[in-house]
Parts: sequence; structure tokens; C-alpha cells
Amino acid sequence: MRIGVWSLILIFLVAGCGFHTRISKIKYDPQKYEGKQVSIKGKIVETAGIPFVQKGIYQVSDGTGKIWVVSQKRRPARGEKVTVKGLLRTGFSIGSQTFGIAIVEGNEKDG
Repeated sequence: MRIGVWSLILIFLVAGCGFHTRISKIKYDPQKYEGKQVSIKGKIVETAGIPFVQKGIYQVSDGTGKIWVVSQKRRPARGEKVTVKGLLRTGFSIGSQTFGIAIVEGNEKDG
């Protein structure tokens, strides 16, 4: 009975934490994550606006590194804590703005 209770507690703890990739891991080997769905958690440290583009573009820091996020949703405010899930793209640009490595939120692949 004791083992069962501890197993359930462990399952709830792991499920509640979620699985987020550290930005430093993504930046160290971006080709490993290119075109794959990733999830990060951190704080908004920078926002960018591009005229006539209806996308939220912001930079997230998780304490190990920073990465740009492109979203179809609103652009969150600096200092806001976020969890981001989307596809990693390298060499990402919009118009004349280049963002290098970026997570494109809301473009999850099936499978």
C-alpha cells in the first residue's frame, strides 16, 4: 500500500512539472530541434513590433539563455512569465528582420 501511494505522488509531481527544454540546450544544438515541437518556460525580456505584421514577437529568458518567439496571439508584456510550445525554426526572419533561432508558437506538427 505504501509503495502505491508514493508512486501516485511521484506521478502527480512529474505530470505537474511538465517537460520544458532549457533554452541553453536548444541554442547549443539547434539542428537537433529544428522543425520539432519544443516547450520552454521563462520570462519575457524583450518585445518587438514589425509594422503591418499581426504577430506577437517576443524574447523569452529562462535563466540559461534567451530565444525569440513568434506567435499568432497577442504580444505579452515584459516581465510576464510564460510557457511556450511550438516548432523551432533556425534562420527565421520576417521582412527585413532576422531573429536567428525562433520558436513559432501555434504551429504544432501532428504526430
